[in-house]
Amino acid sequence: MNRRLPMEVGAELTPVTQAVTLEDMILFEPPEEKNIHTDDGVARSAGLPAAIAAGVQFMANVFEMLYREFGFESVPGAVLDVRIRAPVFAGDVITARGRVSAVSRPGGAPRLSLEVWCENQRGEHVIGGSAECTAPGR
Repeated sequence: MNRRLPMEVGAELTPVTQAVTLEDMILFEPPEEKNIHTDDGVARSAGLPAAIAAGVQFMANVFEMLYREFGFESVPGAVLDVRIRAPVFAGDVITARGRVSAVSRPGGAPRLSLEVWCENQRGEHVIGGSAECTAPGR
């Protein structure tokens, strides 16, 4: 886990990849609820081709990337500002990626500003935006 990453602008984080399944999508919704995130029929009645994954599922992948890169201490107090850009369906493969855009040291561990995004297997950005976190012990 926690490999040594240069704390400099442009440094890339180790990506986190997840194959999306309907079973995973259902875990992000209340038990037994049928909605556009859990049921193809409900999604089609809303004009979608199939059930779509909830955006929080991919925000979780960004947090996982921060955790793997910088350790658990980087997650509390982390701030994400992302926008959903495209739907994700069961069968898609999503990769969370990040790049350091700024580094500050406000009295202790470095505080990082990051460009973050998740892309599907076709390279399309499905969410994108920014994150801020600390890099404890760096």
